[in-house]
Amino acid sequence: MCCHFIRFIRDNIRKILKENASCKYSRLFIGRSFRCVMLRLTTLDVTNTLLRFARAPEEQYAAIAQLYGLNPDPKKLGSAFRATFKHFEKEFPYYGASSIGWQNWWLSVVADTFRKSGCNADDATLRTVGCHLNKHYSQGSAYELVEGTVPLLKKLTNKSNKIGVISNSDERISGILCQLGLGHYFDFVLTSYSFSCSKPDPKIFTKALEAAGGEIQPSEALHIGDDVYRDYLGARACGWKSFLVTKNLHKECEKEGLKIDTLSMFTSLYELLEALND
Repeated sequence: MCCHFIRFIRDNIRKILKENASCKYSRLFIGRSFRCVMLRLTTLDVTNTLLRFARAPEEQYAAIAQLYGLNPDPKKLGSAFRATFKHFEKEFPYYGASSIGWQNWWLSVVADTFRKSGCNADDATLRTVGCHLNKHYSQGSAYELVEGTVPLLKKLTNKSNKIGVISNSDERISGILCQLGLGHYFDFVLTSYSFSCSKPDPKIFTKALEAAGGEIQPSEALHIGDDVYRDYLGARACGWKSFLVTKNLHKECEKEGLKIDTLSMFTSLYELLEALND
């Protein structure tokens, strides 16, 4: 995604929200009103919305590295990972979809993360650690369900014609959802890797409408996620309805300069479910 597009989204998204503030999209989906509305499409983010890492990545990286004789500092790994991830996101977008491929993308991220953390290891060892981590994060055991995931999906199954995933991730996410017993809830899974675009790019939301089949209008679609910019605002900028679910609600809204809307923003999936059931 080019810098010009990012600036365009940031400059216009709050204007879009203000223009639509009076209609309160979320009111259509709360309590009794929700039971009266049949959504034609609901999509969900995955990481930190439906699933989370069973162990903090920096701790997992350190634990696997120790199997190969390394002893890195998890805190330094965490800082190094965030910097490295941002660099590779820009250098090889969408997990290397049109360039090096997701496997090599992650191998490079892992190697550079350890180097930047001050870990002294040869290239062969870092590659071995990287391959181990690639395999680890391809397995459902590396993740756990966020509380309320299954009840929410059951609720949405009764209220939406189609349910899908829109995830800024590589192609492994579909298999992971199946391993965790969630695959049957979804009609499709869209990843930034598979389609070389990522939230909040309107193209991936448009692709979701197409994947759902039929002539579904943006106003008939709902997206649920944990990221204010990519999920909540990104969907609304495309004419969708959206819910934000994050335990860091106040912090995230303050960061984006938004007031908390209690009708469409929640601190947990159970809080969202309670609102839907009122």
